[in-house]
Amino acid sequence: MEQSKKIHHAWWVFISLSLMFFAAVGMLGNTNGLYLTPVAKEMGWTRTDASWYLTIYMLVMAFAQPFASQLIYKVNSKLLLGVAMTFVCAATGAASQFHTIMAWNISAIFIGLGQAVIMYLAVPIILGNWFNKKYATLLGIALALGTVGSAIANPIAGQLITQYGWRSARLMMSVAAWVISMPGILFAIRFKPSDMGLKPYGHEEGQTAKTAAPLKGVSAVNALKSPALYMVVLLAGVVVLYASMNTQIPGYATSVGLATTVGAFAMTILNFANMGGKVFLGWLTDKVGFLGAMLTSLISGIVGTVIILMGSGNVTIFYTGLIFFGICFASLTVMLPLVIKGIFGQREFGKIYSYVTMVQSIISAFAAIIYARIFDLTKSFVFAWQLNIVTLVVGIVLVIGAVKIGKKLVQE
Repeated sequence: MEQSKKIHHAWWVFISLSLMFFAAVGMLGNTNGLYLTPVAKEMGWTRTDASWYLTIYMLVMAFAQPFASQLIYKVNSKLLLGVAMTFVCAATGAASQFHTIMAWNISAIFIGLGQAVIMYLAVPIILGNWFNKKYATLLGIALALGTVGSAIANPIAGQLITQYGWRSARLMMSVAAWVISMPGILFAIRFKPSDMGLKPYGHEEGQTAKTAAPLKGVSAVNALKSPALYMVVLLAGVVVLYASMNTQIPGYATSVGLATTVGAFAMTILNFANMGGKVFLGWLTDKVGFLGAMLTSLISGIVGTVIILMGSGNVTIFYTGLIFFGICFASLTVMLPLVIKGIFGQREFGKIYSYVTMVQSIISAFAAIIYARIFDLTKSFVFAWQLNIVTLVVGIVLVIGAVKIGKKLVQE
């Protein structure tokens, strides 16, 4: 098929995946916290009662990851992503009509099943099939749109809750997310270029196209036998633990004597830093490789934490530290799949990556509780920040070690 004089279909796939991520994660996943207070108040529940569905959906998503990674390779992408997105939107919207904790928590199961496909796996896997060039940069941009979605959707959802109540707001946001994502899923996204008789963007004559699995890389079975995988899993734990500190930012601000408005605006700064960090780390990976970009993100996390601790109650220093924090935060979704692909190759990338995302999701489900417990015991967030400095240093050792061991693995 002649491609030289028309827009390569890879770009439509990129746009469609970006919109899907924008809707599922930015509009719905990242706005969940807005509903906790009004739901608890109306239902007469404690905040813990209202929050359990978040833990349930994260745990379901975690344990569904290995199955989702297999389905992505075996099931038609239109069908799989369409069902996954419908699960997320329908379950989120249906919860607007619920009145019992059981029904609320059952909806979390379907949200978790849908997000198991969308949140971590679909974008890096499918985008990797379509782009030989600019992959890391475009992955960063696509995932950054989740942050853009959050920045846009949170104030809109907040205003809808104020004007129409949380039930109408939740339903309207769910319908909007489905409408935004489904056209691209149904009409543009295909799993790989050969499904349309095409070759990946950046394919050069004489170069073997990424047409079908198995591709070059380490098998999942051999990866499970290698210490490199477990080092990357631990690295993922380090990154998600650090990234989860974002939920404590407003609380930390007030604990050091800063105004509540400072803590609130800090989240805006963090969102922009996270968004820019995703694009920056993707671009940096294309320029210097995944190891250099991963080390940059970990070092940024250490620098950011030190600045935040040194700044204490100084607003300018606090905000500066958050910029570096945001760059490390961005590595959670951008760098970990690039590290997996860089060490283990493309052959069974999805399956290997699912082991990592499973650990990510489990730690995410309990990180807030861990930090809350640290604060309850110490009456301060200082130890939590210090703990993250230590774990980030460990993360640097882990990624260097994993790359060194990974070079010895046989890629078939």
